[in-house]
Amino acid sequence: MERKLQARMTTPRAFVITIGFQLAATGFAIAQTRGPGVSVTLGDNFMAAAMTAEAIEAYRSGLDDDPGNATLHYKLSIALASLAQETPGRDGDEETLIEAVRAASAAVRSDPNMSRAYTALSIAVGRYGQHLAHAYRMKRAREVIDLAEQAKAAVEYAVVLDPYDFAPHTILGVWHRELMIVHPAAKAVARLILGGYPDVSLEESARFLGRAVDLAPNRVTVRMQLARTYLAMDDVDAALSELDMAVELDPQSGFERLEQEEARELIEELR
Repeated sequence: MERKLQARMTTPRAFVITIGFQLAATGFAIAQTRGPGVSVTLGDNFMAAAMTAEAIEAYRSGLDDDPGNATLHYKLSIALASLAQETPGRDGDEETLIEAVRAASAAVRSDPNMSRAYTALSIAVGRYGQHLAHAYRMKRAREVIDLAEQAKAAVEYAVVLDPYDFAPHTILGVWHRELMIVHPAAKAVARLILGGYPDVSLEESARFLGRAVDLAPNRVTVRMQLARTYLAMDDVDAALSELDMAVELDPQSGFERLEQEEARELIEELR
């Protein structure tokens, strides 16, 4: 069984309204306080509530006060990449992803030893490449493959800097799976015309995602990603095992709440 899963990036209205009031109150309470710490906290709260545009503005506000802050740069990059993912086909997505790459690059320059900076760079470069592949097809295929390799190199360095962070292992697992399930004809074209295709496998995807689960067993997202890989491998029992655990966890963000909804629906379909 092979299934391409797309997480629905909409949050229940009541949840958004409730969190929105809470964050508005928080913003009012700290209105007289500025600084990178405040912006990080506020931006993170918005991200947890799946209010990505508001998080972006919070991180940008912090960078106005501290333009060299690597943490704000990498968090801004992740928020921008998330916004583009939530709004596929939006006219401004390409510019948003370019800004995401620039923000992550700034994070790397500001702190070249920060693992999460390279993780953010990998996410931004990877999603920019996905956008180009969808929007331009073969016209920019060489650039798409180069970006995929850059994304892999960045996240592999993130693992070197912090081998106990689950995030880069998750990205590597997804990277292997997404490139593995590309249509065979596209792979053949890449090998014949563009001089090669990344060496990927579903087994490597499962290995990286298994490591991510070991490092962060209580994260819904990593278990969902591992379940997706197992489904691509036609291992329904293993996928169901991960899905069963995913729905029992305490979600740590608005996105993970959506992942749990999808896990419940998928369990019902598979059984």
